[in-house]
Parts: sequence; structure tokens; C-alpha cells
Amino acid sequence: MNSKKTRKIEIGDVFATPLPLEKYGAIKIIDIIDNSYLIAITTYINEQIPTLNSKEVHEVLISESLIDDSQEPLYEWVEGRIPKDLIFIGNAPLTKNEIGVKSNIYAGKWSRDCGIAVYYKWREETDPKGFELEMKRKIEKADSYAKKEHVPKPKKMMEDKEFWDIISLFDWNKNSEEEIIEPAVKKLATLTIWKIKHFEETLTCKLFLLDTLEHAKEIGKHSFSEQSQNFSPDLFLYARCAAVAYGQKVFEDVLSDPQKMIKDTEFESILSVAPKAYYLKKGTEFDYISGYSYETFSNKYGWSKET
Repeated sequence: MNSKKTRKIEIGDVFATPLPLEKYGAIKIIDIIDNSYLIAITTYINEQIPTLNSKEVHEVLISESLIDDSQEPLYEWVEGRIPKDLIFIGNAPLTKNEIGVKSNIYAGKWSRDCGIAVYYKWREETDPKGFELEMKRKIEKADSYAKKEHVPKPKKMMEDKEFWDIISLFDWNKNSEEEIIEPAVKKLATLTIWKIKHFEETLTCKLFLLDTLEHAKEIGKHSFSEQSQNFSPDLFLYARCAAVAYGQKVFEDVLSDPQKMIKDTEFESILSVAPKAYYLKKGTEFDYISGYSYETFSNKYGWSKET
């Protein structure tokens, strides 16, 4: 049944995705652009591998925004090869509601966890206290891991002026994040492979510098607090992304004064600038490991209460 090795991925393809607790979810391919895939996260969650006859396979999961509590169907872009753990179960032609769907959510490289959102929602609805403890343990685990890591060893970075010149190409008159970053992606793609890597290293470094406890306390509604469970490591990352995306002056102001941190705003798509530029230039995936890490809790000094 798993034919991912012998057939080309097509719009309408439906795949079973592995979930925790020996459950399965399902995703559907809504659009394909080069090496990027727009997937729909469905409401299916069960111990059995889904089939096209499963009703929930044809229902898109409704996601609540962490920013304004608005609710929208969950569609997101992923890049790269299909994970080997996904199971092809068939093809279902797009419905009228699915044709032409747009999304500015970039979920990074395609991974086996691409359907995890339905599990989180299921856990939150069926066992809210247990889910809260599970999320708390994950944060504590990430924090503990970060504190055990060695001091990052940065690689060669792009000159600051050149980096900010590329960021300044973001077109804020456009509606979607993909359209906003497009001029910067095209410009970066005209440079050398090394320059693309240097850009990624510089971006990662700046996000790392903003990864501090004091900045996390200033992102708005979902700010970090030891008394609150509203904090999201991912949302904090996307808030730091916004601080960089808004340009050099905003970044430097925020870096020097955490109280000026961008509030209730995210710009995750900045993370895809280098990968998209590399793919545009080479036609292959961007396989680069930076010296820094932009993941939340990576800056152990920044999260130390002694700072």
C-alpha cells in the first residue's frame, strides 16, 4: 500500500501519519510548487490506519490562532522529501472548497510529525490537565537540554549591511508572507551558495541573541510567566522572527531593550528565505546546519535567572 517509492506525489494524495500513543492521523496534498507541498491536516485520529472511506479524512482540522483566537482550517506548507513513515492510502480529488486554498504558514522540512496538530487538539479536549503537564514537561526538557549544551560555535556570517539590505527588500505592501519575502529570496538566489549560507548563519545568530527570558516576558498575550501555561516556545520563535523581519532599527531597539519586543506578532516565513533561495538557485534542498540554534531555550545564558 505504501507506494511513495514508486509514484510521484500528486495533488489529492492522502497519507496516514504516525502519532503518539500508537495512533494515526491523516494529511492531504492540496497544492505543489516545486519542492514545496501545501498539506491539509485532517481531523482523523484513531488506532487504525485510515482509508478514503473514513469520514474524518475529508474534514480539515480547525486551528485556533495563538494571536487573536480566530479559527481557520489548518493548511501549511512543508518542503523536501516525503518522510518514509507516511503511508499512502489513496487519492481524493480536491473539493470546491479546497481548490485555490492559500496559506502563509510555513512548517519547515516535511517530517513524520506533520500531522501532530490533531493529536495536540485531541489531547487538549480529552485530557486537558494531562496535556498541560505534558507541555510543561516538554518545556522543562528543552530547557534542561539547552543548559547542557556547549557554547555555540558560530560559522562565517554575512556582513551586517548586506544582511539588512536583503531584509529591507521585504515588500510589506503584499498580503501574504510568501509574497512579502519573495524579493529578498530572489535577490539572495543571485548570490553565491556561500553567501546564502552566510545569510542563514547571520539570521540564526540574531534570533539566538533575542532568545532570552526577558524578551520572552514581553511578547504580549502569550508572554512567558512561571505562573502561566500560555507560553509557546514556537510562538516566541516566530515573534523573534518578526523583530528581525521588521528591519535593523527594530531589531537593535528590541535587542537593547526587551520591553520594546514585538507584541502579538509573528513572521515565521523569514526562516524560509535561505532554503527557498538555495532551491531557486540549485533545485535541491538546503542542507545546512548553523553554528547557532534559533530554537527557543537554546541561549542558555539568556535564560539564566542570573543574567
